[in-house]
Amino acid sequence: MTSLIPTKSPHLLLRPIEQDFTYVVNCAYPQSLRLLTGPQAAILAAIDGQSTVSDLSERLTIPPTVLAEFLSLLAQTDIIRFDDRFSKPQKPTTPQSLNFWIHTTNRCNLACSYCYISTLHTTEGMSDGTKQQLLEKVVETVVKRKLTHIKFRLAGGEPLTQFKSWKVFIPQIRQRLQDVGCRFEASFITNLTILTDEIITFCKAQNIGFGISLDGLEDDNDASRPFKQGGGSFKHIDRNLRKLMAHQIPVMVNTVVNNQNLKGLPALTRYLIDLDVPFRYSIVKGEALDGDLLETNLLESYAIMEEAIQTGWSFTRRHQFCDLKPQELGFQTCASGFSGGAIYVDGTLNYCHVHFGDKTQSSHSIFDPELDLVDMIQQGSHEEDNRSADCKACRYSAVCTSGCPVYRVNGKDPQCSLYHRIIPVLYDLQAKERLKTLRDFKIL
Repeated sequence: MTSLIPTKSPHLLLRPIEQDFTYVVNCAYPQSLRLLTGPQAAILAAIDGQSTVSDLSERLTIPPTVLAEFLSLLAQTDIIRFDDRFSKPQKPTTPQSLNFWIHTTNRCNLACSYCYISTLHTTEGMSDGTKQQLLEKVVETVVKRKLTHIKFRLAGGEPLTQFKSWKVFIPQIRQRLQDVGCRFEASFITNLTILTDEIITFCKAQNIGFGISLDGLEDDNDASRPFKQGGGSFKHIDRNLRKLMAHQIPVMVNTVVNNQNLKGLPALTRYLIDLDVPFRYSIVKGEALDGDLLETNLLESYAIMEEAIQTGWSFTRRHQFCDLKPQELGFQTCASGFSGGAIYVDGTLNYCHVHFGDKTQSSHSIFDPELDLVDMIQQGSHEEDNRSADCKACRYSAVCTSGCPVYRVNGKDPQCSLYHRIIPVLYDLQAKERLKTLRDFKIL
């Protein structure tokens, strides 16, 4: 091994987090973050792609066996290699699971300022006949493709206005899929202004999670998410969120950051950390934002998260920023066009739910007897391939995956420059959390 030449990955991020510690991560290899001591960081810095292990051993005055053992550890996650065949996330040939956004209804009780559903309030909920056809088409596809997992995200409109009909449907499809060896998972994507004891009991029994929209504390949320009849929604959401958590029902809070609420982001961060609920910050699509103010408030929010890490809060399990994937990485931004899509109330399948009502977009129907769901996905739009040359060559290409393909500008996410500033912060916090854990267990 001493004659081999180690080479560093071109996707490395190397940053100090304390005087005595640095971290390194290969941004194209999942779960590769590693803490380094000062001497270990010096070894990595000395690797120049020309020197052999023997050369490095002599230069650094480290025994060859000790150096070789350390380099072998780095090679396990492609921090370095002894050839140039560095890996990156690859698109599988076929999906093993399917993930669908289900548009349960066009009816909604809120009047959100940035709502993108062009068909809102034009029709009622999905008919029983369409749901039955959906069930049969899912089972047919699972059997034919030997799939192991199906996930539905029940959205709208407001899906909990349709709870009674889905209460009947969900156990039916779960049992049918179980009979053919496939696991079923469902969640409600809801504004959470509606919640009853019946809903809670059912969701606990069926292990159904919730994706909840909340745009800030009272004033900030209510400015962008009022009821149709007027009045704010925050107090209802806060009360119902606490109920779900008290019943240990899985919850994820999503915040759409816009000019109306971005100043309140730090206060919202403290609120969500205190609740210990997972949350995601997403940047509003199709609207101009005050970039400086956005960055200032995001960095203040991440400083609050850093403080919380030191008191035991779990950053890696509790926070996500937009579609960034700093831990698991990805070959594309979401399931659309490969293992998923969006199914409208009439049974049409689109690439994405933002295309509902857009006649210029291609779609298929679950009532088509010739195609299964994978056929429909594969024969539909494939906007994920539209990526700029910059994105393809970027160190963070597997973290950002160029953002949502529907909203890319010249093949890249409009927030590209912001991501380049925030992604290192996300890794900094992961590293600091790792360091605290090791110290808590007295490993360091």
